[in-house]
Amino acid sequence: MCGIVGLVCNENINSTLIRDMANTIKHRGPDDEGFIFMYENNIIVAGGNDTPDKVWNSNFLYSPKSHINSLEGKKFKVALGHRRLSILDLSPAGHQPMCDEAQKVWIVFNGEIYNYLELREELKQKGYTFITNTDTEVLLKSYIEWGFDCVSKFNGMWAFAILDLRKNILFLSRDRFGVKPLYYYKDDNYFAFASEIKALLRLPFIKKEVNYEAVFDYIALGLEEQGEESFFKEIRELKPSYNIVLNLNNFEFKLHKYYELLYYDKFEKYNPEKEKKYISEIRELIFEAIRLRLRSDASVGSCLSGGLDSSTIVCVMNEIIKNQHLSQVGDYIKCFTASYKDDKVDESNWAKIVVESTKSQWIRTFPTEKELIEDLEDLIYTQDIPFGSTSIYAQYRVMKAAYESGVKVLLDGQGGDELFTGYIGYFPTYYRELIKNFDFTDLINEIKNVNNSPIDIKSIIKMAIKSELGKFLTFPKIRDFLIKRISYPISLLNPEFYKEFSYRIKDRQEKIPNSLNQQLHQLITGFSLKRLLRYEDRNSMRFSIESRTPFADDINLIEYCFEIPSVYKIHNGFSKYVLRQAMDGVLPEQIRKRVDKVGFATPEEKWLRINKGFVEDIMFESHILKDIANIQKLKNDLKSEIIFNRGFTLWRFFNLGLWYKMFFEGSFR
Repeated sequence: MCGIVGLVCNENINSTLIRDMANTIKHRGPDDEGFIFMYENNIIVAGGNDTPDKVWNSNFLYSPKSHINSLEGKKFKVALGHRRLSILDLSPAGHQPMCDEAQKVWIVFNGEIYNYLELREELKQKGYTFITNTDTEVLLKSYIEWGFDCVSKFNGMWAFAILDLRKNILFLSRDRFGVKPLYYYKDDNYFAFASEIKALLRLPFIKKEVNYEAVFDYIALGLEEQGEESFFKEIRELKPSYNIVLNLNNFEFKLHKYYELLYYDKFEKYNPEKEKKYISEIRELIFEAIRLRLRSDASVGSCLSGGLDSSTIVCVMNEIIKNQHLSQVGDYIKCFTASYKDDKVDESNWAKIVVESTKSQWIRTFPTEKELIEDLEDLIYTQDIPFGSTSIYAQYRVMKAAYESGVKVLLDGQGGDELFTGYIGYFPTYYRELIKNFDFTDLINEIKNVNNSPIDIKSIIKMAIKSELGKFLTFPKIRDFLIKRISYPISLLNPEFYKEFSYRIKDRQEKIPNSLNQQLHQLITGFSLKRLLRYEDRNSMRFSIESRTPFADDINLIEYCFEIPSVYKIHNGFSKYVLRQAMDGVLPEQIRKRVDKVGFATPEEKWLRINKGFVEDIMFESHILKDIANIQKLKNDLKSEIIFNRGFTLWRFFNLGLWYKMFFEGSFR
């Protein structure tokens, strides 16, 4: 797990640019740093102040020979930089950029290829030899063997760049579901990439401009980073499942989607014999996914909210270490939980059940409204862009607690809701699917067992009818329907701003799903999961923690889940039915049969009320809010406190104002 940066130019590059980019994301890799520079097909390998002595003194082909500061003033065509967080093979052998034996193929890599041991054996059978115990070397030689198709072999998370001097190309790739980030900039003279936006903002040729289309999506629709767009006008995001190939001879740039998740979209009635098969397979795949993600030469722990997903991970980890001692885990799993005094959002009692059942070591953090304000600038800087709610702060504090406890790798349940039907919105879709297929037997069964659901039957039917009718409305009526749903944030906008960007409402409308599996597919491949994974990545890497998410990137588990018909995913009123059944005997029964849905919540409304003065100061002095918002209505609604009861609306305006102040008004670090 690391941070990567790179720069290619038709002209010449000063070495200080790549050094400054890498230093900006030092938090992603404090253990080591390395660089390569190419000029007229010659490679210079360099280190920096954070390159350990053992690396300088090693004899690998990719060991640094020059200090980057000694190259100041020299000009290059291509530069790659790497910040290392040492997780696998903690020796100098894990240093990057890494190369092949001919020094013709170079790589900078962020992520983990969890099946690297199996791939290593496959490559050995083909005649390859290995000098490290890293997944980086396996990735590099996988590329040499299979070319661009190597990504189809990987089970894991990745963002990498390979400089291939044999073909004179730069090849970049991002994992299938967007666990690891990669941003880039491209014009006629420059191509630059980095793990985080803030590193690209160090480049003098990138204009720091607001992308107001993204601002509209965020304020009016609650969306972040749609498609390739970022909140910065000239910076793009490489989408999940995509590769880039840059031809260094002619600067030709090609984007290619290498993966498409398929899903089973036929309707089937419930069959108890098939259920047994699905449960058995899912149980085995979950155990294998978590077992692979325990591969580490650094200490491993787990997040624990008390929900079904994180509890599953902790309990499966516990089953694994019962049968096999893992030094990286130890005798007792270290579990990290955010707790509150507010019973409406605190899940500590649920987490405690898991801790006691597994005899885990429990480390709790207690975020407060005062600490939120103290940490807010760092949190926004960490995330790079405005974000959805203060739940991100709870996660930030969990990662901080892990860092302070000496844990370097955390498993987390992110992706479980998208994979196994964890959201309330899945229920009306499933009811509609049953009705459309005339399966009234199962429909009646679901209605009878609605008490096992986190939602009542009246709400399910109401949501189902609304979404079904939406298919038959003309666009103006859809627009009116959508505006009605989001009318409150829209009424707080400057009318001219709304008029200019209201077309985004149509463009950003997701297709109403015909089936439960189609809805799951939309969320796991669309903005929903990618957004959560961005929060996860930035918060964990801020504290030099590698976060691993088996439900969000284990390709075998995910593809199998999407082969399972809808009727086994919500059943007898239970969400996540197949997961609950698969974890019978593994999870404590109170957790396995838990039906309420809290999410990763915080006492946000209370926190903002207590800090109302600070919130007002930021919002009413913000230049961007003066451009896009109806300031007088904002003031009136804050004075009457109406806005506190309007979901995430207040947070969005406040967060946007503070983000703009930091990144555009001189506070940017």
